[in-house]
Amino acid sequence: MIVLPPSHIIAQPLTRALLDGAHDLDHRFPHRTITRELCTLRAKHGASRSRLRSLVQTSMRHLDLSQQQQTALDQLSDQHSVVIATGQQVGLLGGPMYTLYKIASAASTARDVYATHGIAAVPVFWLEDNDHDAAEASTTQLATSDTITSTTAWDGTEPRRPVSSRNHTAAECDVITSALATLGGQYAEGVQGRYGGVYRDGVAWTDAFLAVLQPYLSAWGVLVVRASDVLAHGLHSPILVHEQSSVPTISDALRRGTQVIIDAGFEPQARPSDVAFFARDTEGRQRITPEGNDVVIGSRRISRAELDNELIAAPQHFSPTVLSRPLVQDAVLPTVASILGAAEIAYHGQLREAYELCGIPMPVPLLRHGATLLDTRTERNIRKDSHDPSWYMRSVDAVEHEITASVAGLSVPDAASLSTLVDALVAPYESAAERIDSTLIATVRAQAAGIRATLEALEGKLRAAAKRTNATTIDRLRATHRMMHPNGTLQERVYPLAFWEARFGVDTILQLVDRMCAEPLGSHSVIGISVLPTSSPQ
Repeated sequence: MIVLPPSHIIAQPLTRALLDGAHDLDHRFPHRTITRELCTLRAKHGASRSRLRSLVQTSMRHLDLSQQQQTALDQLSDQHSVVIATGQQVGLLGGPMYTLYKIASAASTARDVYATHGIAAVPVFWLEDNDHDAAEASTTQLATSDTITSTTAWDGTEPRRPVSSRNHTAAECDVITSALATLGGQYAEGVQGRYGGVYRDGVAWTDAFLAVLQPYLSAWGVLVVRASDVLAHGLHSPILVHEQSSVPTISDALRRGTQVIIDAGFEPQARPSDVAFFARDTEGRQRITPEGNDVVIGSRRISRAELDNELIAAPQHFSPTVLSRPLVQDAVLPTVASILGAAEIAYHGQLREAYELCGIPMPVPLLRHGATLLDTRTERNIRKDSHDPSWYMRSVDAVEHEITASVAGLSVPDAASLSTLVDALVAPYESAAERIDSTLIATVRAQAAGIRATLEALEGKLRAAAKRTNATTIDRLRATHRMMHPNGTLQERVYPLAFWEARFGVDTILQLVDRMCAEPLGSHSVIGISVLPTSSPQ
């Protein structure tokens, strides 16, 4: 097992700066640690506890609550308790694994708050199902023996329609069944049966997603709030008030916060919209675009005064943008900390002014855990090839270059180093041409280009021969890279929960993720099943 710190994983400069307190950006988050005082303050905010209990029960209406979840629901009813929140959109086959890691990090942090402060902290998964990106919600990627395939179940109809109002069709279920049939592993048959029972004609996308997650939610005592239920009950109305024509609006505050990020020299993660909410019409979710004294919503034009009236009279027609969504969450829940991904932390750095405008104490932003999972075969291949696991966690081009170089026994420079070497080789000739006959400089440079091309061609021939001679080794190295760093990105962003459940089973995944959560928040564990005390699946 290898544990990588956030600095080895996070690529966004803004997130690195926010977490490090660099560039005078530390003030973007008023609270950086969970304290007893902050818990006491946040416990006083949010909807009434009776409304929160009812909201959770409605959101989890199709699930059988475990004893751990029932205990969490009782704790949420206590006016002194707080929430550790995390969230995600709907994802096919359980969504990419970082969804599960966010949920586990929230549950782990909740336990830590109770152990440290003696305050009941309830992990809550905020299901953002108001989103209308059906393509993202219905697409997943799976690995076969020699490639990574992408599957999309959605047929492309009604692109503005919120995910919360979508039900799976028979055609979608056929696509999903075909994808499940490609799964390999000891538990593949069981996964095909479990997921096949979830993805049925007429089942809501949100219900299917939560049913897939429930074995893990139940084990960790995590409650669910559906964002669509928040809107249906109008619990976001106090936030909508701040987007009326009074000055400043939430949009104004978001623009100020974004400008602070820009002035510090960073590109903001998200740009504020003209209005910080979407409006729903007969076609679905639409942006609100001001035009003079009017606003345009899809094909409809109304006055700004009419919009202000509608915001109050029909709050269920309005859903937050990516930047205003955290405001709605933390106005409803007594959130003391939010478990976030690196990109989410970046755009949360734009929100301080909006939180202050709405009178919401901003929760502590905490970077989630991350993991790269290794099954038995992958661990065995890594040992056989004598490479450190981090060797595979690079771009496809970088790994391909080293794969062919290593199996051929080549020790050749990369393209940049080769260019430098050739430049050094011909530098004396170019200098001589400058002294003797400057018209020969172009000839020298042409010769240098020819040398590079000749060496690159020679290297290509050597690599091609090596590939033929060492095809088995190369295939094994590529398969390991495809498993650990698919498409040149973190594994947790590509393969869905179903992919790993087919290999490990629910119980082993629970153990692996609990082991991951034993490491500090924000760290990334490269973890194989060999760390577990019992025998593990292939």
